[in-house]
Amino acid sequence: MGGALVLTACGSDSGDNGSSDDSQSDGGGGGTITLGYEQEWTTWNPTTSDGNLTANSVATYQVTTGFWYFGEGGAITPNEDFGSYEVVNEDPLTVTYTFHPDAAWSDGTPIDCDDALLWWSQRGGYLDWSAPGTAGIEDTRMPECESGDKEFTLEYLTPYADWEGSGPGQGNTTIMPAHVVAEQGGLESADELIDIIKGVDWDYSTPHNEREHGGIEEAEAALADAIEFFKTGWIIDGALPDESLIPSSGPFTIGSYAAGEQLTLVPNEEYWGEPAAADEVIFRYIAQDAQAQALQNGEIDIMSPQPSSDLRDQLESLAGVEVEVFDQYLYEHNTFNFESGPFSESLPLREAWMKCLPRETLVQNLIRPIDEEAQVRNTVVAHPLDPFYDDVVSNSMPAEFAEQDIDGAREILEEEDAVGTTIRLRTLDNPRRNAQGQLIQDACNEAGFDVDFEAHGDFFAQDGAMYTNRYDVAMAAWSGSALISGWNSTYSTPDECSASGKGNNNGCYSNPELDALLEEVLVTVDEDEKTRVISEISTILWEDGVSVPLFNHPGMAAWADDVQNVVPNPAQSDIVWNMQEWTR
Repeated sequence: MGGALVLTACGSDSGDNGSSDDSQSDGGGGGTITLGYEQEWTTWNPTTSDGNLTANSVATYQVTTGFWYFGEGGAITPNEDFGSYEVVNEDPLTVTYTFHPDAAWSDGTPIDCDDALLWWSQRGGYLDWSAPGTAGIEDTRMPECESGDKEFTLEYLTPYADWEGSGPGQGNTTIMPAHVVAEQGGLESADELIDIIKGVDWDYSTPHNEREHGGIEEAEAALADAIEFFKTGWIIDGALPDESLIPSSGPFTIGSYAAGEQLTLVPNEEYWGEPAAADEVIFRYIAQDAQAQALQNGEIDIMSPQPSSDLRDQLESLAGVEVEVFDQYLYEHNTFNFESGPFSESLPLREAWMKCLPRETLVQNLIRPIDEEAQVRNTVVAHPLDPFYDDVVSNSMPAEFAEQDIDGAREILEEEDAVGTTIRLRTLDNPRRNAQGQLIQDACNEAGFDVDFEAHGDFFAQDGAMYTNRYDVAMAAWSGSALISGWNSTYSTPDECSASGKGNNNGCYSNPELDALLEEVLVTVDEDEKTRVISEISTILWEDGVSVPLFNHPGMAAWADDVQNVVPNPAQSDIVWNMQEWTR
């Protein structure tokens, strides 16, 4: 699971990449390449709260594109095929985006102002479209553009440190097709959709959480069917949506899908930019513990699984296979349910759980055999790859949770008359998570809990345990990047505790003091001041017992050595960030 992140402070004017009709081709010629992937996608739309899964972003990363992507090394990289952007004013911060003149959906509809205004109203949380986080767009003025315009401007009401990653990108920040949303919403055209958005009396005079936009309820009523389609109309329910509903804006388009088996991407013949090299890329949905054998048998060509020492040894023994282990912006955590259950109203019980967690044992048994320098992670708001990580930990990590304390946990349970309390620990079903769950169950049972541990194959599905809050502790991983705005919304007070209303805040935690700090850090550019604010945020999250970091995931990828241009990536773009370049 992942939100988008950013930490860039300079503009990008990528200019006109001007590919002419004469230079275009249909792509392909690079053969069929098969990626082994464990988790099946759930929706063609990764930009909603409950669609915000890595599995969805990865599947569509080169299908619906944008002005930027997480490139090599996880860096924000302008997508010059899609268009260009530049800072045109620093006070107020103003960024102009220009679509490539040939940019169009694969059904021939130009990508223009209509799509930008749909994106703005959804990404900024202005209407009820659902978004995993607003990432500064909630503090921008509505772009002043007209249907057909190939340029729009974002003017920020307050400075925003992560501005470059706020604009329309790839993955869960991508632009969705306004003409499809309008048609499925019963509107005459995308023009009518943006006229409704423009018809709101947008209020910019007060802080965004205090604004009263005139006519917002009328706009939401007029767009009710369109909003419902945006949230549910692209869900993958055993079959693809109708072809007309899923046009492409990238080098690939959806070719076919067989539920439980595979998703096939083929070159987008209408793409105006650099064409995809492969004839097709197949996502073959296959359990992690079967992927190495499938790679050896030639059933798949690439895999990027959760690593283990046994798997690494197995892969390194295979002839004709490249293997790489690497650092990445991905970490494991335990998150509490604040909506219901024994932890929802009891800080002491959360503290008992935090004490019984065998964090060092998890690292020692499961991670250090792969990365001998791996350590327990001690904050959820800084990555070990971040230069300020050590300072944040030293400023915020409570000594009482630094090491496992079974006796201390039992003492709390006895004081609370809570020995024997049943705790539902839920996670995704795969080998390492099962091993983690067993170690946690054994340790916390010893402390006096009665841990009911289950791993579900549909844990991240729209109706799975994660999004419907059918857990007391959820064990999962967040995939991100160096962007602060990516993790920020994970701890902000949600609009409502529902699958589409809670954003990234799956546990539905709320703290007004923390909300203020989360807003402050997004407008803080000075590095020392930023470290101070992040440290305060980390302190509160520890004190309130919100989410317990366990460890950073080392990444591992393996691929057949006759497949070219496979480059692992530490950010949430995963290994598919340059999929259009894969070829035999």
